[in-house]
Amino acid sequence: MPFNNPIGLYALFFLVPFILIYLIRPKSFEKIVPSLMFILKEKQKSRKASFLQKLLRNLLLIIQLFAIVVLAFSVAAPYIEIPHKVMIKNSIIIIDASASMQTKEGSTTRFQKAIEKAKDNLGIRNTIILAENVPLVVLESGSSGEANSIINKLTPKATTTNLGDAILLANDLLENKKGVVTVISDFIQTEGSDLLTAKKTLEAKGNVVKFIKIREKANNIGITNLIISKDETVVEIKNYEENDKEVNAILSQNNKKIASRKVKILKDSKEKITFKTPNRLSKIRLDTKDDLELDNTAYISSPTKKTIKILLITNYPDGSPIRAALESMPEVDLEIREPPAINAYNINHDIIIISDITKKLFVPTDMMDIKKYAKHGGKLIIVAQEDIAQIDWLGMLPLNIIELSNKPTTMCVDLIGSVFPRDPFSEEPCFATINKYIKGKAWNNTVTMLSAESDNSPLLTEMKLGTGKIIYNGIIDKYSSFYSTPLYPIFWYNLIGYLTDRKDIKEYNQKTGKTLIINEQNIRTPEGMIKTDKLLLDNVGFYEFNHKKIAVNLLSEEESNVNQGDIKIESELKNIQIEKGKDTETFYLDNTLLVIGIIILLIEFFYIKSRGDL
Repeated sequence: MPFNNPIGLYALFFLVPFILIYLIRPKSFEKIVPSLMFILKEKQKSRKASFLQKLLRNLLLIIQLFAIVVLAFSVAAPYIEIPHKVMIKNSIIIIDASASMQTKEGSTTRFQKAIEKAKDNLGIRNTIILAENVPLVVLESGSSGEANSIINKLTPKATTTNLGDAILLANDLLENKKGVVTVISDFIQTEGSDLLTAKKTLEAKGNVVKFIKIREKANNIGITNLIISKDETVVEIKNYEENDKEVNAILSQNNKKIASRKVKILKDSKEKITFKTPNRLSKIRLDTKDDLELDNTAYISSPTKKTIKILLITNYPDGSPIRAALESMPEVDLEIREPPAINAYNINHDIIIISDITKKLFVPTDMMDIKKYAKHGGKLIIVAQEDIAQIDWLGMLPLNIIELSNKPTTMCVDLIGSVFPRDPFSEEPCFATINKYIKGKAWNNTVTMLSAESDNSPLLTEMKLGTGKIIYNGIIDKYSSFYSTPLYPIFWYNLIGYLTDRKDIKEYNQKTGKTLIINEQNIRTPEGMIKTDKLLLDNVGFYEFNHKKIAVNLLSEEESNVNQGDIKIESELKNIQIEKGKDTETFYLDNTLLVIGIIILLIEFFYIKSRGDL
């Protein structure tokens, strides 16, 4: 038994004089007594000369010996160390469930090793937190039996690592209680709060925070990025190994090989390869074996390309910038009709664009047929021209015209969205100058996406007509240089996509860790069917919901670096290994022994009194 104050054991030396006093016999002396009394005394002695009487005669010695020994040990302050797993009242175990924990180590994985460590650190009441990109509480204040049952069912996910927030969550769950927080991880921290700061926050409140590192050297080469467009997909592959490596990337669809690319990648370097983006679902697989299989496959979802039928009504098709922009879009089937022969009664197009028409050539009944088309779900774009106020639009123009302004002004974006995306318009909303424009005021119940900086006249306005949509485009091309900039065809591409509800291919390809808020429904995931209204994308593969299929990938250069370690965290881990182990709790026995010594002295007092010596 260890002692905190071993000098206190010197008090045991008091036993020597104590025992000597008991051993010293008193000197005999003569005394005259009546013979009868002597005979009676001798008889009484013979009756009491038993083993029990001898024990009673020495009981006081035993009591006093115990008192001296106990008090001496109390001064020496002995202590015992009891394992935490036996004595911890509040145990919070944080298990790293990120992608890197799927790394193979021998015949098992880092995550399986973490599971076994977690079982060794259970206490009386246990809380289990999974450290993904967002910490997840899977058990709160459960018994060791409940914790064991939950731990056995856990599986690693395909997300990045956020240990710092998991530790801060543990701090919130403890509230004012004291506890032991055990973090079991490979400590590849890729996002979230600073890990060491979070640790110090808990320790400052008197809690114990233990780090258990699960990581051995591993080999990996993986897909770390995808740049997917409707035409091509760029694949970035990184080699984390210590030697150059040649890999074969295979593009497949419905388990059939479509194309392949071989590439040699230098050690600790990355290379890019390009594939043509297939329609619907496909996969890119690296034909290689390493310790992390997760990032060897990438999933791609590309919605079927739909042909968009557009009718351009104009009297000046030759040299039309709008025509040039539309013809550059491969998915657009463009038809041009020149008034008066536009046959408006025979329209089955997705979008009608009216631009630069001659009033006297436009038949009024055609305008009525176009209005019926728009009212019954059609999409109509009316492009401004100098004499637009002289044309009877039958109430389809979503603004009150004031005049034709000859004052130059800058065009500024009012609404960031599909037509004018955040990049680049959020930083520079005013992007081009127009020398002439229609000065006016938008109607109520309309949405203005672009306006003139000088007087806020609408330059791109949307209104609903029945079940259809009408867009007023106030940009007169011949009075602006906008049509000669690279943004012009992009503007028309975005506008057509907005009206036809074209989905951005980026919406069909997501990274793990994102949470989607949807209507509650049955969802097919890589792990099976679930029913929810909050879909957490925590595994790679295909998800099917809302009548569409999306592809989800890890794509994290940091998470795929399975040998990576933060310098500060690695230093902290080394210090923890050098320090005295904190797997035990120290209990001092000095106060307990002092109480026992006092109790023994009280027993001695009552024994002496009962014997008649007091």
